[in-house]
Amino acid sequence: MADPDDPAIPQAPADDQTSTSITDAEALSTPETSETMLDVHAPHEPIHTWKSFFIHIATIVIGLLIAVGLEQTVEYVHHRHLASEARANIQQELIQNASLLQQNIDRLRADQQSLEKNLELLDASTPDAQTIRALQYSWVLRRFADAAWTAARTDGSIALIPSKEIRLANYFYSSSIEMSPVYYAYFTDIDTASAIVDHCRTTGKLTPSERDQLRTLTTSAVGRSRILSFILSIQVRAIKQTNLDPK
Repeated sequence: MADPDDPAIPQAPADDQTSTSITDAEALSTPETSETMLDVHAPHEPIHTWKSFFIHIATIVIGLLIAVGLEQTVEYVHHRHLASEARANIQQELIQNASLLQQNIDRLRADQQSLEKNLELLDASTPDAQTIRALQYSWVLRRFADAAWTAARTDGSIALIPSKEIRLANYFYSSSIEMSPVYYAYFTDIDTASAIVDHCRTTGKLTPSERDQLRTLTTSAVGRSRILSFILSIQVRAIKQTNLDPK
């Protein structure tokens, strides 16, 4: 039972509560619908004549052609940028490789002379101690750079360069990979001969069997160095004939 002395709590009419709820809902939903979206569509006017129909179709077709044209234009510009960047990077890398190859050619020629002297020593009748001391086997060759070429093949930009312009560059990179077994065989000949000489220096003698092994390995290394020098000289010419400066 309510105390008559307590102030009465006014009750809001039901209509007022409903109105307040609707207003709150509208306030909450306003931010969600405040942003308008761009909606492109054909006009909805009723079509009553063939003329209106063809105008309607022509409008759609022209709009599609413009959209496709813009897309192709953007793609064309993007491809030109990729091709230009690939050209510049590969050309710079080729210039670097031409210098590196010439250094390798000079080194191989020096190695050939050293190997030929080793053969003369092995064929001579000089004392073992003198022969062992004079024999020298070493190699120092630098690997070619291929980061720009590999990147262009990976992202597909190399396909955007005409084949006639990239032909000689492709020969250089592909032949360099194909020549890898010859390089490794040459290195193996030199390192094996060097190991035999180190063993002979430890024992202080050069047996007939070791002398024959050194002759075989040295002759093989001379032949491989000649092959490498010949291929490298062709690669240098191919690089110098390649011009991929961005157009």
